Amino acid sequence: MDKLLIKQCLFYGSWLAWPMIVWLVWRLRERRGRWLIVLLLAGCLLFAWARFVEPQRIRVQETVLSGTGAEARLALISDIHLGVYKDRAYLQRLVDRINSLPVDALVIAGDFTYEPGRRSLRELFSPLAELRRPVYAVLGNHDQQAPGPDIDKELRAALAALDVDVIEGGTVTVRGFRLAGLGDRWAGKDDPAFLATESSPTPTLVLTHNPDSAIDLGPDTATLVLAGHTHGGQIRIPWLYRHVIPSRYGFDRGEQFLQTPQGRVRVYTTVGTGEIGLPMRLFNPPTIDVLDLRP
Repeated sequence: MDKLLIKQCLFYGSWLAWPMIVWLVWRLRERRGRWLIVLLLAGCLLFAWARFVEPQRIRVQETVLSGTGAEARLALISDIHLGVYKDRAYLQRLVDRINSLPVDALVIAGDFTYEPGRRSLRELFSPLAELRRPVYAVLGNHDQQAPGPDIDKELRAALAALDVDVIEGGTVTVRGFRLAGLGDRWAGKDDPAFLATESSPTPTLVLTHNPDSAIDLGPDTATLVLAGHTHGGQIRIPWLYRHVIPSRYGFDRGEQFLQTPQGRVRVYTTVGTGEIGLPMRLFNPPTIDVLDLRP
């Protein structure tokens, strides 16, 4: 069976949880097997929360990062994954929430899509044009390499038309610091060699999709690395979630440090706003990270 069809069946078939919940509530009238019914009902309610409620939430999490040498407020998001599970309407809610935040710029750490099919990417991502702050981005593995179809060229054109600046392999100046972009690691597009040839007297923040890209950086080339990709495990069941995070170097979410051959590198990983695999989140809602950068 086609993988996309399986995901669609899972997405729409999960609505059967609601008649199951109604039936279990009705069965609570019976004394026989009541504890079993209570356990099944609790499981169904937890499933309903993880499938229908938590993925639709938008949490804003503010973090102060001192010692960056920069003074700015950035909104960081990642892994929007519009396509089979989330659509333009969700992105519109996300954009409206970002517009309400007092930030200087928005940075997007890749994975815009998740099997969008034949839909126009410019139309799908059209709410991005309403953002009231400068927007800088890189692409992720689902945008340009396995396991997603290679839609690199089409997506870049759509984002450019919507005033989203894809900065892979280059740098821009934002509020007095240098923002550099690295491409996706799984696609072999995260070579940071250009940073060594473009010296800067100002702090350098590196935006990349996969936090593992930090292994090729050092404190001299990256004051702070901003990334996504891990989803924070997405379904954050204690202990179990760690076994599904796609990171070779143990990245999870939030601020972490990685000892690389060039020195100790500071990394901040956001949990993203979309879903892959299962259309569910648990104890880990979609998040806009507001980073308060301080010298």
